Amino acid sequence: MVTRRTPAAEVRDALIAAGHRVLAAHGTKGLTVRAVATEAGVAPMGVYNHLDGKDGLMAVLVADGFSRLHAATVESPDTDPVVRLRTAGRNYRAFALANPTLYRLMFSGECDPGEAGVAALGALTELIRYGQAAGIVRGDDPVELTMVVWSSVHGAVSLELDASVPETVTVGGEQVFEAVLDMIERGCAAV
Repeated sequence: MVTRRTPAAEVRDALIAAGHRVLAAHGTKGLTVRAVATEAGVAPMGVYNHLDGKDGLMAVLVADGFSRLHAATVESPDTDPVVRLRTAGRNYRAFALANPTLYRLMFSGECDPGEAGVAALGALTELIRYGQAAGIVRGDDPVELTMVVWSSVHGAVSLELDASVPETVTVGGEQVFEAVLDMIERGCAAV
């Protein structure tokens, strides 16, 4: 009987998918080599051989998270720069709310965001430049505007995820987030 060896790319993909499931279910403390290997149905050495151990696994999960965030924020067929920017913001929030543990890990400083993180932030810069070219977004330095917009969106999402709002505040996360998008729109508008 000849056994077929699973191709390395399939094992790697299975480990990444398992890593996402373990991270979502058990957090970073539960993200162990053994847990991920068990979830993927491979020996623990597979995590070391294909992902360079736990640190490599975390780096791959973060890079994958930034790639998914990038894809979500550029996902708008609309040509209106304001609609595209608002859609990117809403998709950013949706990604964070759907993947809270991954989102926190991505911005925790535990892992280098690498090229995928730079590309995700670069997508926002391109949206700013697109708005500037259309005369909708003010002509300031697009990288500086990117940091202002990202700080606002990221701050609102992080506060919502961490429930860092006092109990006396009765407005919901979506209402606050839409107000943040309104503020960004007004603040970035060409004068």
